[in-house]
Amino acid sequence: MSPANGVGLVLAVALALFLIASLLFPERF
Repeated sequence: MSPANGVGLVLAVALALFLIASLLFPERF
């Protein structure tokens, strides 16, 4: 795995967590 792929994976996971949080806790956003 190249560093670029690692960065993309981290960004994808962070975005997914943010989207899930926004759906579970809409009053916080």
